[in-house]
Amino acid sequence: MTMSDVVRVIRQSQGSEDSISLQQQRESTRELSEELGAESLDTIDLGNTSGFSLFYKDPDDEGRLDANSEMKQLIAGLRAGRWDCLIAHDDTRLARDEYFSVIKHAALEGGCEFRFVSDVPDDRLTFRIQRIVESEAKAKEIEKSKAAVEHRREQGFYHGAPPFGLEFDENGEFLVKDMGEWPIVKRVFTLREEGQSYRDISKTIGVISKSAVGNILTDNRELYLARMPADHPAVSAD
Repeated sequence: MTMSDVVRVIRQSQGSEDSISLQQQRESTRELSEELGAESLDTIDLGNTSGFSLFYKDPDDEGRLDANSEMKQLIAGLRAGRWDCLIAHDDTRLARDEYFSVIKHAALEGGCEFRFVSDVPDDRLTFRIQRIVESEAKAKEIEKSKAAVEHRREQGFYHGAPPFGLEFDENGEFLVKDMGEWPIVKRVFTLREEGQSYRDISKTIGVISKSAVGNILTDNRELYLARMPADHPAVSAD
């Protein structure tokens, strides 16, 4: 059967558990579209993003699948009957929770069929069991991550990406000076003590933006001053 207008969905799950790369999906779905005799092929490229929606994520989480602008375009296009067929490497590329049913309903409204490169369960019971297992596994993964973060905080370890001029020690626990960037940090504080504006400091140094200067002098000020020599003007000024 020939499918004139086809849309493909490309998505890779966040984390290291997803072994199907975005490029592999692009290649496999293009081959499938050719097998279907597609006259046009549109792409919804979600990139590396979560497959979970409001069904399992907080409303404030902007990384939700259903909050993704590309996904919203897909839903609107499906409901409008824009495509004859939706293809993906497998069903989990569309969603890893009950949001799959939302996509399926939109496709039914617009008369769009689903086709997948890999085999997917046809019966609803198997599908629901798979979604439950995936959701529980994801929940456990999130809990482990939260526990790891809490442990670091309890131990007094730094959590998050090191700011400019600092790096983790060899154990990945505490921040130490990044000797390649630290001289720039010191100079930023020195120039500020001399009365230069953020813009002037950026121009004088030449390798750091105005906003980065602001981050050093305000957002992460205490982290830097704690590592400055006691006789530095910025330390004595505080």
